[in-house]
Amino acid sequence: MVTCLVTTVVPDTARAAERHLFYLHGCCIKGQDDPKVKAYETIVSDLKKSGFNVKYELRTADVGDNDAAVQAHAAKIAGEVQGMLSKGTSPGDITVVGYSLGSMTALVASGLIANPKINIVLLAGCPINPAIKVNIDFAKVQGRVMSIYDTKDVKFGSCQGRLPPDITFQEVVLNSGEGHAVFKMPDDQHVKLWMDPLLSWVGDVRRKAASASR
Repeated sequence: MVTCLVTTVVPDTARAAERHLFYLHGCCIKGQDDPKVKAYETIVSDLKKSGFNVKYELRTADVGDNDAAVQAHAAKIAGEVQGMLSKGTSPGDITVVGYSLGSMTALVASGLIANPKINIVLLAGCPINPAIKVNIDFAKVQGRVMSIYDTKDVKFGSCQGRLPPDITFQEVVLNSGEGHAVFKMPDDQHVKLWMDPLLSWVGDVRRKAASASR
């Protein structure tokens, strides 16, 4: 059993210090030596370099890969986000990013957070394979939601028509040829495919929120 919480605080610069991101990785981590661990750590490092305060918890399959664990983890994330909000953090400065299992966790967490201005990013989009057994109440999803999925993915896909019609929603479709795996490929070429639209979207959301508050 391996559970490792890594929290990075970017010093000084006010703009960077205001941008908080929770990164929720995918399933099937066998242990600390699993090659996917290094890949996720590289991705987290790239997110940090983009100016986010990143919260990342490594969860191995034995503690994370079942519905009960997803529900509990989502509740934990929701509690942390609500704690930040209660201390004055702007919801537009909080982004929850999940990939695969993490995407489903982010969906559940969004309903528990219940704040329409939180940023939710779904890497791989929404589950479409009926073999995936995670209980998600899509009607309760809230937040500003961005879905990014690859056309070759047979496990996850579009979130169109599955989320409440009144939420702010944007979807990006990739044609990398790598399918579901593209979001855990740590090389710059593949990370750029989804990180560039993520950064652009979060930036646009924050600018619009700031403009509306003036």
